[in-house]
Amino acid sequence: MADSPLPSAAASAAPKPKLAHMSVAMFGMVMGVGGLANAWAKAHEVFGLPLVVSQALLVLAVLLFGVLALAQLTKLLLCFEDVKEEFAHPVRSSFFPAISVAAIVLSIGLRHYSLPAAHVLWCAGAAMHFVFAMTLIRRWITHPQDENVLTPAWFIPVVGNILVPVGGVPLGYIEVSWFFFSVGLMLWLSFFTIVLHRVLFVPAMGQRSMPTLFILLAPPSIGLSAYMAFTGGQAGAMGDIFYCLALFIAFLLASLWRHAAHGSFFMSWWAMTFPVCGWAGASLAYYSARPSTATAVVAAVALGIASLIVLGIGTRTACHIYSGDAFRED
Repeated sequence: MADSPLPSAAASAAPKPKLAHMSVAMFGMVMGVGGLANAWAKAHEVFGLPLVVSQALLVLAVLLFGVLALAQLTKLLLCFEDVKEEFAHPVRSSFFPAISVAAIVLSIGLRHYSLPAAHVLWCAGAAMHFVFAMTLIRRWITHPQDENVLTPAWFIPVVGNILVPVGGVPLGYIEVSWFFFSVGLMLWLSFFTIVLHRVLFVPAMGQRSMPTLFILLAPPSIGLSAYMAFTGGQAGAMGDIFYCLALFIAFLLASLWRHAAHGSFFMSWWAMTFPVCGWAGASLAYYSARPSTATAVVAAVALGIASLIVLGIGTRTACHIYSGDAFRED
């Protein structure tokens, strides 16, 4: 009797579980929702808007962080090779620091409700971010990088450094916060030049990467919040520079909206949320330091835009997850 034909590798290979396809970039949801919660908390302080909006968003962000952290830990234990592959990827690896940034964002919001929780999240987030930033930047230096796959997502390890003082200074970590701020500020100036060169002189980024252009708004916005944390809420000349640069980039991104967000929906759209929420929070803080009709309008518009973007992307994400498409993305 002739032997039965052996099954092909494709037929014999068991399909990967959905967990293996869960992208670490999903922590961008925590960054966006948590950032909006912090912006609304500032709006309550500045404009007297309902605090319950911030509280509801903060609860949602904490729940999202818990679910995603548990899922990521499970993926690390059960699908280690997939995590290893993702961390080795030239694009997706830049999203791993979203975990540490999300922890710091939550520590900022929780500070008003639980100081111990804020301390734990800030310390864990800062330490984790230092490791991620060192690992990724060292990799970029020691291995030749393909400019064609570079995206503004490279800013995430850098922006996280600038964010650290926003949560660290109110908790008393002044010296450590200066360390992170100094590193983040200098690296931002360097990487801004690199990313701008890629955008201007290299073939256009893919559709999925276009939303990461909004990350360009994060460094000056978060830089403004960090600087004002050091100065006790005073803007100063450096604060004015951060504010004006963020405002210019916001106008630029508004003109590029149709280019950045068009076609099919992808989870990468969440890259737009944290920068605009950071801009809203920074604009509200700046209005508090430089009260005028113009700064009040900018702060109100920024908060409105941030809220609409998070609401819109959150709604589309729910449909994306329900349909299963979120677990079939590359």
